[in-house]
Amino acid sequence: MLRWAAVLGIVGFVSGFIGPMILAPEANQGPMLGIFITGPGGALLGAILGWVVGMLKISPPVAARSLYVIATTVVLTTLYFCIPPPSYRADIVDAEIRRCILPESMRKVTVDRMNRIAAARPPLPKPMQWSDAFDQALASNTGVVIEAHVFRRSKLYENQAPWNRRSPVAKPWMPVDEERKFFASYLGKDCAAYPIGTRSLLAATGHVSIWPPTYIAEMLGLKVVDPLPAEIASLLK
Repeated sequence: MLRWAAVLGIVGFVSGFIGPMILAPEANQGPMLGIFITGPGGALLGAILGWVVGMLKISPPVAARSLYVIATTVVLTTLYFCIPPPSYRADIVDAEIRRCILPESMRKVTVDRMNRIAAARPPLPKPMQWSDAFDQALASNTGVVIEAHVFRRSKLYENQAPWNRRSPVAKPWMPVDEERKFFASYLGKDCAAYPIGTRSLLAATGHVSIWPPTYIAEMLGLKVVDPLPAEIASLLK
């Protein structure tokens, strides 16, 4: 029993300690997986299996082979769970422009909303006049607000494993039937550049609930859309 506990404890500790450093160097937990989970867990598993082997009176050669197989399984399982999952990058929408408006037309409703949110939150270190903040953000980030009908949507992720890091992966299309607003600047700040009825694949990025907002799209509570690159579109099914 002691041998099994020692072997599986060491194997679990080493694989859980080194695995995250190699497979997920940006992860915060790092080697803590081996210290707090796979090391103690391997030792406990080894103690239980060692007791079972002793109770069943399994021959030493068979027990040794079994220990080797189980130790290898512990290593592979630990390394598998060390692989970082893909990280979210954007929403993908298949949308048709139905209307285009200028952000300044939403100034009053946006400033009123910012004031309501600010009143319900702890005071900011530096008080803000949201009307002035809106004007400054609009001057820095020009664009338009497009109202679009979304027919399909997907999500874009980026692999994080060492062997395929930064390679994109897209979820399958999901049919929808909804109206959404987006902030767009890829064709400039003139609504004439965004013809009504134009249907295209767009990548929507950005935060809609960040506080305090600084970018005009954040103030409007809208995601920013850009044309979906052809190499990403080819991944969609």
